[in-house]
Amino acid sequence: MVCTVGLTVGFATSERLAGAYGTAVSTTMLLTTALLYHAMRERWGWSVPAALTVSAIFIVIDFTLFAANLVKIAEGGWVPLGFGLLVFSVMTIWHYGAEAVRARHATAAMPPKQFFQNMREMNIPRIPGTAIFLTRVADTTPPLLIHHVEQFGALQQTVVALAIKFAEVPRIPRRRRLEIKELSDHFWQITAHFGFVQVPDLYAALRQAKGSGCDVDLDHAIFFTTRDSVVAARAQNILSRARVMLFAFMLRNSVHAVDLFLIPTDNCVEIGRQMEV
Repeated sequence: MVCTVGLTVGFATSERLAGAYGTAVSTTMLLTTALLYHAMRERWGWSVPAALTVSAIFIVIDFTLFAANLVKIAEGGWVPLGFGLLVFSVMTIWHYGAEAVRARHATAAMPPKQFFQNMREMNIPRIPGTAIFLTRVADTTPPLLIHHVEQFGALQQTVVALAIKFAEVPRIPRRRRLEIKELSDHFWQITAHFGFVQVPDLYAALRQAKGSGCDVDLDHAIFFTTRDSVVAARAQNILSRARVMLFAFMLRNSVHAVDLFLIPTDNCVEIGRQMEV
C-alpha cells in the first residue's frame, strides 16, 4: 500500500504513469510467451517446430510492443523493470542459498546401512519414546539424526526420518501422499508429498502412515528440527559473500518449521546450527 501511494504521488497524473504501465504490460506479455514455449515443450510434449511456430506468432507482436516501450524507460518505465529485477534477484538468491544448504545436508548425511552399523559398534541403547526427525534429504540418514545419536548416546525406540517434498503441481491427492520404507525394526523413512498450494499438515500425514503400518505414537511423539544459520566461506569473493549475507538475512526471517508444518510447540525441539556455504 505504501509503495502504491508513493508511486501515485510521485507520478501525479495518469499521463505520466503511462510509460511505467506500458513497459510493465509489454514485458509481461513477452515473458508469458517465453513461458508458453516452455509449457508446450516440457508439459505438453510438442515438437520444437510446432512450439516455435506458435510462439513466433506471439513473439513478433510482443517484442514489437516491448521495443516500442523501451523509449519510455526514462519516463517511468524504469519502475516496473527495477522492481522486477529486485524480485528476480531475491528469488535467485533464495534458490542459490537453499540449494547450497541442501547440498551441505546431503554431504553430511549417511547411508542407512552405515548408520545402523555405527549404532551397533557404539552400542547405542534404544529408549522408550517416538522421535520424528524432519529432514531436507530423502533416502538417507539425515545429519540431525546422526548428530542426535552422537551427542546424546541414545535413540528412541521408534524413529521416523520424515522428508517433505513440494511438487510442481497445485495439489497431490491423498493416495499419492506418502512413500513409506521400514529400514529396520521400528525405524521408518517417510517422504510426504504436497502440492505447492497445500498447507503441509504433518499430523494428518503421520496418521495416514500409521494406518499403513507405521507404529508411530502421535500422542507422545517428539519432533526434532533444525534452525540453520549460514555464513560465507572465507575463500569466496566479495560478490559471493554479499549474496550469502542476503540469503542469511532472508533465512533468519523465514517461517519456522513449527509454524509451517502445523507442529504443536510443546512437542517440538528446534536445534540451532551454523554452516558455511
